[in-house]
Amino acid sequence: PPAGRPSAPVALPSPPEPAAPAGERRVSVEVVVPSGVFWAGEARSVTVPAASGTLGILPRHQPVAASLTAGRVRLRTPDRPTAELRIGGGFVVVDQDEVTILADDATWVRAR
Repeated sequence: PPAGRPSAPVALPSPPEPAAPAGERRVSVEVVVPSGVFWAGEARSVTVPAASGTLGILPRHQPVAASLTAGRVRLRTPDRPTAELRIGGGFVVVDQDEVTILADDATWVRAR
């Protein structure tokens, strides 16, 4: 374009999908032990002791499958700030806001 004249408008990519309001988006969690389902419910976030290090899971997390070591699982549930359970190892699978923890064993950890 001639000097001093603006160039033609450039098409910008579409804006990303707007973020959900705080507290609206959650993951569905199921903790399974050999005897059956230990706990199932919704959480705002989940933290697990993966073999490669601590793994934090939020809504819209990429699909993942990981080996778990013995340690603590932290659940930020809608009705309590944080709930913790101790597992003896296992696996976690995350897919489309569904978190499945397959644990060798699990026990609740009392709040401090």
